[in-house]
Amino acid sequence: MDELVETLCFRLHIEDGERWRLKQARMDARAFANHAWAMRELGYSEGEIVDAVTPTEQSFIKNSAQAVVRKACDAYDAYQSALYTWHNSSDQSELPKPQPPATNSLGAFPLVMHHGEGYELHVRDDDRVGYRISTQPYQEKVRGFLRGANEDLARVKTALDSSSESAVGRAEVVYREGVYYLHVPIRQPVELDVAEDAESVIAIDINERNITTTVLDRQSRDTLAQLTIDYGQVKQKRQRYYDIKRRCEEHDKHSVVDNIGNHVENFTEWTLHRLSKVIEHYVEWFPKPVVVFESLEGIRNDIEYGSYMNRRLHKLPFHEFKRQVTYKAHRHGAPVAHVGSEYNSQRCACCGKLGTRNSGRFTCSNNACALEQDHSDRNASVNTAVRWIAKTETGDDSHHSADNYRPRKTPPEVRMRRVGSGRHNIDSGRVDVNRPTSSHEIASQGVLHTP
Repeated sequence: MDELVETLCFRLHIEDGERWRLKQARMDARAFANHAWAMRELGYSEGEIVDAVTPTEQSFIKNSAQAVVRKACDAYDAYQSALYTWHNSSDQSELPKPQPPATNSLGAFPLVMHHGEGYELHVRDDDRVGYRISTQPYQEKVRGFLRGANEDLARVKTALDSSSESAVGRAEVVYREGVYYLHVPIRQPVELDVAEDAESVIAIDINERNITTTVLDRQSRDTLAQLTIDYGQVKQKRQRYYDIKRRCEEHDKHSVVDNIGNHVENFTEWTLHRLSKVIEHYVEWFPKPVVVFESLEGIRNDIEYGSYMNRRLHKLPFHEFKRQVTYKAHRHGAPVAHVGSEYNSQRCACCGKLGTRNSGRFTCSNNACALEQDHSDRNASVNTAVRWIAKTETGDDSHHSADNYRPRKTPPEVRMRRVGSGRHNIDSGRVDVNRPTSSHEIASQGVLHTP
């Protein structure tokens, strides 16, 4: 039995108590976080730092000081992990060196609280989820109710039920653009299906601009669904704001830099959540699925495209997207697996022969193959699915072992964009492919655009 932890975000509707108490608590939390970082740099363990915390009786985080310190220690450990990755990178000169948390930082820090001590949630008579936040002991409390998606509120109500196996955890009060939010983690046990027993294979190919997914029936290798999603807005926005940040830093406009960083981070998270929701729908629709990714371990250290391309590739949110897909798949009991990525974009998904890839177009070199041309990322996603099927049958996920498990039918025809004149290529008689397809339904959500 595994455990799944999801953090749900709610707006705080304040009915009783003063807002300034939440602000003061976040300011007091900063001092304890700075103290924890200073001790961590000196080599103290988390337990020693927690024992050394001695808030006064009038402190606004009297009930939450230890939780704040533990979050600060987690932040310092994350810095050490990023520093280790940077030291082992072959591209140190082109990547910024991770900086430790500043022990003299000013401003607010997230108010971290344990349920039942720093804060408490309950279901009110009007069926709302009410909250109580205790900043100072024996002083005025901040009370109200949570605003959020009905689905998320229902999950909180279930977690608050004493007969439920799920439970709420250590929450955080954050402030963003004039609004207070409460981030509530929900812990629940999940039982994952055995990957080798899967009947549907949901393979995902991730690259710089597109996320392409193919669903194959494991036994027949028939194509059940395919979709290519363009998320190029993330790359464009990151590049645009990178240039703005660089100019602001040259003129010491650090406050503008911080705001830009928050904006890009929020936009990226917003986009990835909606993209990963598509994969979650696939997990719900198809029988006994397994989600398969290409293994990207060490991929950034194995490529050298120059400073501009290296920075772009290092900034892409591959691992964040994979993390979001993983916990959403686990929510429905679907396992997640990985296969090798070598030659997935260069071999034909139908015959296994090497072909040519030109931007978004893959052309098979085998004249006897029924597949003449396909979208290159879609072809790669089919190879990913086939390699996982071969791996479960033979224990080998190489491209050679996958030859006996390839689909013998060509995939459904992909919607292609013609050349500028709108005509076929006269020499080859084929339609040029230079842009991926996307879903009109997803585009209506404001995440994607269609050709």
